[in-house]
Amino acid sequence: MAIIQTCLRRWHWVITLATFTLYFLVLGPMFNFSILYLSLQGEFESAAAITGWLGSLSAALARLFSPVTVLLEQRLSKRAVTLIGLVLYCTGLLTTSFVPALGYAFITYGVLSGVGANLTLHSSLQLLLEWFAKGNFARASAIALLGSTGGLLTFSPLLTVLITNYGWRNALRVLSGGIFVVGVADGLLLTDPPTTENILPRQSRSEDTEQNEHDMQNVRERDREWERADESCEQENQGKERIEPLDDAIVSHEGSNTKHDWCEVWRMMQSLELWLWSVANFLTFLGWTFFDINFASYMDGLNLHSNQISYVIMGFAGGEIGGKLLIALLGGRLPFKYLYVVVSSCLLAAVPLGLMTIVKTFAAIMPIAIASGFLRSGAYGVLYAAGAELFLEKYGPSTVMVLTLVPPGFGILVSAPLSGSLFDVTGSYFASLLVIAAIFVCASAAFLFIPVRRKIRSGGSCYSSASRDQQHELQYPEGQCNQVTM
Repeated sequence: MAIIQTCLRRWHWVITLATFTLYFLVLGPMFNFSILYLSLQGEFESAAAITGWLGSLSAALARLFSPVTVLLEQRLSKRAVTLIGLVLYCTGLLTTSFVPALGYAFITYGVLSGVGANLTLHSSLQLLLEWFAKGNFARASAIALLGSTGGLLTFSPLLTVLITNYGWRNALRVLSGGIFVVGVADGLLLTDPPTTENILPRQSRSEDTEQNEHDMQNVRERDREWERADESCEQENQGKERIEPLDDAIVSHEGSNTKHDWCEVWRMMQSLELWLWSVANFLTFLGWTFFDINFASYMDGLNLHSNQISYVIMGFAGGEIGGKLLIALLGGRLPFKYLYVVVSSCLLAAVPLGLMTIVKTFAAIMPIAIASGFLRSGAYGVLYAAGAELFLEKYGPSTVMVLTLVPPGFGILVSAPLSGSLFDVTGSYFASLLVIAAIFVCASAAFLFIPVRRKIRSGGSCYSSASRDQQHELQYPEGQCNQVTM
């Protein structure tokens, strides 16, 4: 028994490293779209907003497809969903290398790669959450999410070298093949967490089985006695009186389940905290996506050459890695909620964005990039842990994943057209940077309002209203839709 438990504890970290590798392989190229962006814009001579929206669409679908992924996970194992997503992602990269016009890339790179990325990342991270549901998820998720930053750091020079020497089409072909081989081998390591039944000694399970069989035999004997008693009286009315109530009970039970599901969705839609969380995530990723889509274009406007752009992106990734490593080391020992880390990172991010409006040289932009990467780790590194801390107990892992993935997907979808349109109109990213800085301030306020509201509602001034809500819930069970007080 002790040996089995030791192996299971160690397998926690195998799942963590496997998830790390998948995030490394999938998000590494996706976060370096700003490098591919320059090649696509140069060959197809497209506008900044249109070219940038290609990367936004892919990154957005990597999150917006989560509700469908949840439905697939009800029919297939999370490992199967992960591997299917990996195949779609690599197929999208490969077919993009053959497109004759940018419009086709919206199907191959935007849709195929985006959907494939969601299937892979959602399933693997939700599996990680299930393994660490009892604790230490903040550390495990920070380690796993280091994969995305490690991929950003690694694929930046790799993609630059491949595009410079072989062109962007051959670069995508090489990446798709390598990611497929390594990703499939890694995805096979993913397994579901064991249940208590799986880790019981075989002798204990056999004793439980014998006891259950004995109990079932007694139940069958009692049923036969009741049947013999029923046959001696009211034989003609037996079918009518017993079958019809049973049918009514089945219909009533099915209707109750359906009503309960819809009521749960309705209550979630009425929750102010969920709306605050969703809006704050939308704004957060609306701002940070600038560094994934338009950052290289911004530096190209400063007349930096390709190697310098690659070095700056590596510095940005290095800062993010440093922040995530710090989060992984601290783990669950923070003296405050993870949400406050996200709030601080968004609020402080407005400072380097303001500085980017005045810098002109490589030496000046490098420390700003490192600081921005470090701050982004506060949002990207603990966002899932913050969501689990706030909503896991009430809504479960699948809902937490959807709540933390879908709203950012809309933010990513809007980010590139917003920044690109402002660039096309003004000819610079000055206005975009100021708008993004304001967006970060608004996101911080929305995040911060969640704990403030909980603090107010738990105080004496709101005690009476909270008590009325509890009495209201007792009067109306879960099967009945009732108004939820904000």
